[in-house]
Amino acid sequence: MTRTSARHAGEVLAAAIRTHAEAVLRGHDDVRAAAAVRAPGAPDAGTDAVHDARVAVRRLRATLQVFRDCTAPEPGTVAALTWWVRTLGAARDAEVQRDGLASLAAALAPGSPDVHAGLVVLDGALRAAHDDARAGVRAALASTRARDLTARLGALATAPPVVGDADGDRDAAATLRPGVERELARVARRTGPVAASQGPDGGDRPPAAVVHRLRKAARRARYAAEVLATSGDRATDRWAAGVVAHHRELQDLLGTVHDADVLRATLVGLRGPRTAAAVDACVRLGDERAAQALAAAGAALP
Repeated sequence: MTRTSARHAGEVLAAAIRTHAEAVLRGHDDVRAAAAVRAPGAPDAGTDAVHDARVAVRRLRATLQVFRDCTAPEPGTVAALTWWVRTLGAARDAEVQRDGLASLAAALAPGSPDVHAGLVVLDGALRAAHDDARAGVRAALASTRARDLTARLGALATAPPVVGDADGDRDAAATLRPGVERELARVARRTGPVAASQGPDGGDRPPAAVVHRLRKAARRARYAAEVLATSGDRATDRWAAGVVAHHRELQDLLGTVHDADVLRATLVGLRGPRTAAAVDACVRLGDERAAQALAAAGAALP
């Protein structure tokens, strides 16, 4: 191996777990501010806080799961992280849907009176859903589950639970790379259905659930490779950095498709006499954008 200052596996994993746990803990206050009750018409504040917190939770959970042979968190820790990421997800999804509708509305402007009037109604419905999701986050932060999660995060940050092959002087590059390669194999398995669904001309859309499964696999592979990229072995770090870059691009492109699919389903559910023109216009434009992102993702598939 070509080395700079090769690190032990336990050192790399402990640093990653500690960093991510501390990031989640720091994010609690920002999330609380983002979820606060606001006066009618007041602008949203701290919209990135929920996103940043959810990313930190996912990075921590991925580290514990991908390198499960080398970590031993207290029973229930991964489940607690999953509860929190899902709670944050409801608020984040509501944010993304409002942003998505605003983007579509800007592209459709000035539009017909029916479209404009419908967009106002749709925005009100999405705003109400966002308020409900923020209320859910506020309730969650005040719950015993949140206090339990905080205690678990504190323990992870204070004493990262590194065990097995990583608990000693084992080389990080050799010990951790198999975990990343397992995640790449998962991406490869989930790539096939997406590629097959597109058809030879790229004109067909694979099912939303199939796209989302591939996106989740790409995200987890990226987060695992981020950990490996700090191994201190030059060749391994360079390889892992390439995995991170590629899967970040794939995740972003598939994320555009997923967000469009989710917004589409929400808007169709809100279709009625007052919103039909706006929903139909948004669906057409959203489908065009999703198709473009999926075509770009197809070019980036492994």
